[in-house]
Amino acid sequence: MSQTISNDYVSMINKKGSGYNIPVIVDAIVDASITPVKNIVTSQKEKVDASISGMGTLKSSVLATQTLINTMSSGSYYTVMNSHNNHLRSSVIDQSALEARTYTITMPDLSGTDNDGQLAEPMVWSMEKGNDVNLALTNQEITFTFGNIDTSNNTLNPASGRTETVTFSGDTLTSAVAKINEISGVQAKLVKLTPTSEYSVVLTSDTGSQNSFKMTSSINGHWQTGGSGSIGTFTQDSSDARFTVDGQTYTRASNVITDVIPGLQIELLQVRTGIQTVTVAKPAANIQKTVETLIGDLNAYKTDLDTLGFIDEVGNEDGDLAHSSYLRNSKRQLTNLMTSPITGFGDNNIYFVDFGIKTGIDGSYVFDQATFNRTYANEPEKFNALTDDKSYTTNSGSSVYSVSTAGLPAGKYSYTQSDQKIISAATGAQITTNVSGSGSNYTRSTSDYPGFSLSTLTANPSDYEFYIGHSAKTKIDNFLTNILSSTGNYKITVDLYANKSTRLEDRLDKIDQRELLLQSRYTKQFTAMETVVTDASSSKDFITQMVDSWNKS
Repeated sequence: MSQTISNDYVSMINKKGSGYNIPVIVDAIVDASITPVKNIVTSQKEKVDASISGMGTLKSSVLATQTLINTMSSGSYYTVMNSHNNHLRSSVIDQSALEARTYTITMPDLSGTDNDGQLAEPMVWSMEKGNDVNLALTNQEITFTFGNIDTSNNTLNPASGRTETVTFSGDTLTSAVAKINEISGVQAKLVKLTPTSEYSVVLTSDTGSQNSFKMTSSINGHWQTGGSGSIGTFTQDSSDARFTVDGQTYTRASNVITDVIPGLQIELLQVRTGIQTVTVAKPAANIQKTVETLIGDLNAYKTDLDTLGFIDEVGNEDGDLAHSSYLRNSKRQLTNLMTSPITGFGDNNIYFVDFGIKTGIDGSYVFDQATFNRTYANEPEKFNALTDDKSYTTNSGSSVYSVSTAGLPAGKYSYTQSDQKIISAATGAQITTNVSGSGSNYTRSTSDYPGFSLSTLTANPSDYEFYIGHSAKTKIDNFLTNILSSTGNYKITVDLYANKSTRLEDRLDKIDQRELLLQSRYTKQFTAMETVVTDASSSKDFITQMVDSWNKS
């Protein structure tokens, strides 16, 4: 059955040849051969490139979630209240070391005994030096010796101490004071008490009885704290702070104390013989806010996973990682993380659900107020595992050090001295340690875990147990870090997608090359055909003209 030839294929110009539009016909034949294959490969590459984009989005989500998780801090857990703010100031320096309780602080008056409560004071020495701050001073060398100075006779106890030397050479009163201020342990200043009075050079030591100074001059001049040439006077002796915390007396060289109450800095401002209190509290509302923030961060990450894996059953709006086995595995790993125990904070495991974090009907994480309240009322110590790592031993003469990224896995362990091995309570695995040290400082370590060590006071301690706790914060942070690890499945998957995209790009290039080859081949063949048809048509015209000429003759 004959078919009507489309006008697209009929040439309006080619009247003497076949009458066909050769370029259009060639394009049609080439398209019929190339386009179906090219469309399939192009579609495959678009999907692969979308997956690469999706993996990039996933990486951004992981990094964003990790940043948010790392901002979590127990700093918002505790509140600190002082009973007398004019006499004492306190501030938190280590949230993980704090304990919710009240401390009693006194500075007792014991009728003038050496055990009276007092503030730490510096030694102060002054010398009047005329009205001219540009007064030229005699060249000399000044030596400061620091220690416990008896200001009544300018003697040092013990007899030797740290020394600092200042050289005056062509100096004035102003430049001499500046030079003294360059050394540590003493501060110098020029003071004029009234508009008409002379300037006084005032030298002040650091606080503490052991931080006084003795000053001597190479020329036995005015710049010395004793001797015939001295014109200065001691206006205040240095002293240590003396105070009690919960009945225990302490002596410190500074009024700022950081080593008495764990996690807390206290600053003594005024002497007060009456009782003062510092109360450290951990309100439930503060902890709940941290838990709810964590839930929000986890849900944001989970939403990103769901969006990337969305399958549009009625349209064509699938997520970039729809049907991705890697994404399905990522969701499964997140579920496993949230149901796995938090270990190393004692003999009993802690779970995310203990914090009040549960999975809702729609798969998102929700806050369970009843569970949170129950944990806070009955086991509030569990919330210590929310943001802060903890490592401790049952032996008072030992301590444990472990970095979360290079130390022992979290959990409970025992150490046996007979074979110097560490045994995991969870798996029973045994680890041999290497011992180094002497005197009262011994370290046990293992090459398998470079971020871990045990320290003991003796070479042969008794057997003991120790715990390494990784907080929920660390647990999640390590989980996210492992996702993007250079040796993890994320990189392997991205590399596979990238290689596949490259192979598809190479295939498209070859298809384009074949398209050009077919274009050239068919154009050549049809051109040759057209030449034959044209030649035949010309011969026909010649014969017709010749016959017509014969008929006319």
